[in-house]
Amino acid sequence: MTRLINLFSSVKLFLTLSALMLAAFLLGGVIPQGEAPQAYQEMFGRVGGVWVLNLRLNGVFSSSWFLALMCGGALNILACTVKQWKLLKLRPGVFISHLAVMLMFIGGAVHGLFSVRGTLALEAGQAKGEFAGDAGEPVAMPFEILLKDFQIRYWDAEKHVIHALKKREDPGQDGEDLLESVEVEPGKDAHFNSTSAELSIIKFYPNFSIGSSGPVTVNEARENPALTLRLKDGKAGKTSYLFANHPDFHGVPDMGGIRYVYEYRPGRIKQFESRIAVLEGGVEKMEKLISVNSPAGYKGYRFYQSGYDAKNLNFSSIQVSKDPSVALIYAGFAALMIGLSWAFWKEMK
Repeated sequence: MTRLINLFSSVKLFLTLSALMLAAFLLGGVIPQGEAPQAYQEMFGRVGGVWVLNLRLNGVFSSSWFLALMCGGALNILACTVKQWKLLKLRPGVFISHLAVMLMFIGGAVHGLFSVRGTLALEAGQAKGEFAGDAGEPVAMPFEILLKDFQIRYWDAEKHVIHALKKREDPGQDGEDLLESVEVEPGKDAHFNSTSAELSIIKFYPNFSIGSSGPVTVNEARENPALTLRLKDGKAGKTSYLFANHPDFHGVPDMGGIRYVYEYRPGRIKQFESRIAVLEGGVEKMEKLISVNSPAGYKGYRFYQSGYDAKNLNFSSIQVSKDPSVALIYAGFAALMIGLSWAFWKEMK
């Protein structure tokens, strides 16, 4: 036993482990963690990408060799504590500092062994009891998460603006002059003072396309915004189209060299949030509204709002994590501060 204690309490072992852990922290900070395999081949080449994957440099802090370093560090501190126990009894601040470092090493090992992280993709009304881990593997949970609703909050609403442009009358000058810009609203009429024209705004298409039965919107993504309208000129006007992405398409009949151009101004997103419920055996146990920087927690799991799909506003991407090491690491930092403060205070007396 004495031989083992002397072996693990070696200063050389401490310095070696410290150097290896420093290298591991640098590698984990420099090399992006948890990326797809092809991403590492793009970053480091085919051979370099293979080495990154084989050495688990794409998941340094959960790799077996990093866990071995954590265990080795904890054993080293424990052996030093046992070997110097008589001296440490007289210096409680130093003893607490030793204990703090052991707690942090143990926390690092627990993190690598038991922490899980991944993404839960849900549509409104859908419930799942598993999520996709960082490596793409399914990770089961002891309960289900139901997405009740997903909402995007805006600082201001989207706007639809139509500009009236007139060709320059001088034959030597090209281009157009802006006569007037009017903010319009689907379902209402818009009057242009400068041209004495009135437009009836019929419908807004977020993502315009032509289907078998005529104009349709593919989805709610604002990829090809368009307006259908009718120019009121005392006659039964023909339905026309204006496209924000194709301002040169003259959908409204030319009236004396005047044409109308549609500009779509998207609203500024303030927040996106999901209302989720936790189900156990089909029974709702908890409901919570989560948003960016406002997660929910249940039985050690944390749920963070991470994204959405502009083409499907019923979809929500939720980041899931479970890390039982957090309490150990925080306790280690707290004990380290107490131990160092105690030790310095004793030295200064």
